[in-house]
Amino acid sequence: MKNNKYSDYKIVFFPEKIQSFLEEKIAAPIYVRVKPINRCDHSCFFCVYSTGFRKNDRENHIISGMHTDMVHDDILPTEKMLEILEDFRDLGVKAVTYSGGGEPLMHRDIVKIMQTTLDYGIDLSIITNGQMLKKQRAEVLAHAKWVRVSIDYTNAQQMAATRGVSEKNFAMILENLQEFAKIKRRDCDLGINYIIHRDNYQDIYEFSKIMKDCGVENIRFSPMWVPDLVGYHTPIQDAVYEQLAKAGTLIDDKFTLNTTYNIQSRSHLPERSYGKCHFMQIVPVVGADQVVYACHNKAYDKTGAIGSIRNQRFRELWFSKAAKQVFDKLNPMEVCRHQCANDGKNIFIQGLVDTNADNFV
Repeated sequence: MKNNKYSDYKIVFFPEKIQSFLEEKIAAPIYVRVKPINRCDHSCFFCVYSTGFRKNDRENHIISGMHTDMVHDDILPTEKMLEILEDFRDLGVKAVTYSGGGEPLMHRDIVKIMQTTLDYGIDLSIITNGQMLKKQRAEVLAHAKWVRVSIDYTNAQQMAATRGVSEKNFAMILENLQEFAKIKRRDCDLGINYIIHRDNYQDIYEFSKIMKDCGVENIRFSPMWVPDLVGYHTPIQDAVYEQLAKAGTLIDDKFTLNTTYNIQSRSHLPERSYGKCHFMQIVPVVGADQVVYACHNKAYDKTGAIGSIRNQRFRELWFSKAAKQVFDKLNPMEVCRHQCANDGKNIFIQGLVDTNADNFV
């Protein structure tokens, strides 16, 4: 079975994109992440997009140091979003993920936006907290390629403590998961994002059982990002690996686990080994501020801005001289001094681009 949904090597299935790098030509992105809204109905203490503090909880709020230019009231206008989707259709963009920023299902026209995505033949996916995964929103998302729900709590009390919401939301979200599992198409993958931190690392196995019983098909475990990642996670990492191994016993033909919990991984280190980011031309990000960014790690950070589409179309910006200058001059060794989810992919692509393509294989 092909269970590795997060492989660094997926680019080999898009030879035309690799060829564009070899010829130093700008081609349309393959996939775009769109942040429709920066507002959220949860207040997770570890959220990398948060630049403020939860009420009465200043001591326990983690500040990632990323996304420092984010304005929480920004919302992508519906007209602009539909214009962007027209450009994606015409350019041949293959997939879109709606994510945060905030909670994408809070956008008042998200149903229309998601349905238009499907109508244009673009693969649809979403990252959501699951609070609003019901009714019309769920009915449209049943036709998505994947729906990933961010859940990192095992009971109502834990949810309330880490997310700043009412305990009653716990049962509501579990019910949403169970109902969505019943109505989704077979080719729609229902997954979970579980961020591991010091308050939930002992619950990984129990959590996995609960999610499997809800009809979830896969769980992705990731470490909570903090500037001192190694210092934060070292005291708990052995217990985490034990829990992950135990959870692995639940894997079967209908339920899988993936993990990026490796605190020594290069992707989690605040340094890059290459001077050019190719991946920004593969999966850029459109922010709720109507700015296109290099990636989701650089969203709402002026050092990762490709340009604004407030007064121009996406396709005009993408093929502009200004964008080409960013593609050529953005140096990850200088501006990406933080976590990079695409580090392994960039290293692989750089290896392809640097290879002498003679016949002596």
